[in-house]
Amino acid sequence: MAEVAVTTGGTAAVSPVPAEAFAVSPELASDAFRRLSQLQDVVGQMVRQAKVLGRSVPLGGGYAGEVGEFMARYGLDGDGSAVASLTRFGRELENLKTQITVALERYEREDEAAADGVDCKGGG
Repeated sequence: MAEVAVTTGGTAAVSPVPAEAFAVSPELASDAFRRLSQLQDVVGQMVRQAKVLGRSVPLGGGYAGEVGEFMARYGLDGDGSAVASLTRFGRELENLKTQITVALERYEREDEAAADGVDCKGGG
C-alpha cells in the first residue's frame, strides 16, 4: 500500500491508498479547466499585442529602423513568430481542456454505473 499525503489548510493528513487506486476530484478538474481558460485569455491578449508589434513601426532610419523591422518580424513572420507560437500554445490549451472534459465525463459515467450496483436497503 502507498501512502498519500493530503494537505488542507496548512495541515497534512496521511491516508493509506492501495497502489492500484486512482482518485479523481471533479472540483480540482473544474479548477484546472477554469485556470486553463484564464491562461487562454492571457495568451489571446499576447497574440493581439504581438500583432501590434507586427505592424511596421516608423522609428526612422539607421539603428532605430532596424529595431522597427525586427519588431515587425518578431510579431508576424513565419512559424517562429510570437503570433504563430502563441496561437499553437492556445490550441494546446484547448486540447487540454477537451481532455479534462472527456475525463470528467468518463468519471461521471463510471461513478453512475458503480452507484447503480449499490443497494442501500435495510439497517441491520
